[in-house]
Amino acid sequence: MQSIAAKFAGSAEAAHKSWGWYLALGLIFIGAGVYAIAYGSAATIASIIALGALLFLAGCTQIAGAFFARGAGHATLFLLAGVLDIVIGGMLIQHPGAGALTVTLLLASLFIFSGALRFVTALWLQFPQYGWVALGSLVSVALGVFLWAQWPVSATWFIGFAVGVNFIIAGIVWSAVAFKLKSI
Repeated sequence: MQSIAAKFAGSAEAAHKSWGWYLALGLIFIGAGVYAIAYGSAATIASIIALGALLFLAGCTQIAGAFFARGAGHATLFLLAGVLDIVIGGMLIQHPGAGALTVTLLLASLFIFSGALRFVTALWLQFPQYGWVALGSLVSVALGVFLWAQWPVSATWFIGFAVGVNFIIAGIVWSAVAFKLKSI
């Protein structure tokens, strides 16, 4: 047991020495988030192209996995899923504007229906602090309705805005970790 404690103490000391790198990472994330919010359209297009590239890569991996799958049924499913990923990824890369329209509409639908389901579930089960879940689900429904009502205009800025907010939150978290490591 002492060897585990000694390894942890050594890891904490090494992390303390590198706290500046964590702070730099946090500041880079915050800067990228501010840029993504300021240039929402460009960030939206970049995000859709990145999503397309990831789907394309996932499709290639699925197809490669089909050759290693045991049994004909599994291999066929891997192959079909891989082809679908490649086709959708390629479409998103070639037509990021149309991809942003589609993804925004799908997100609006997801926010509306998942928010409504969470709201009904929270009221039905009434677990402790269920009011917060109900409130959060109403915010989700309102966001979905707003995106849907503003569609197709919302497709030009929403994804970039969401990515920017995510980057800023990640940057704040990494910066907080850096300051905590500095104080160790």
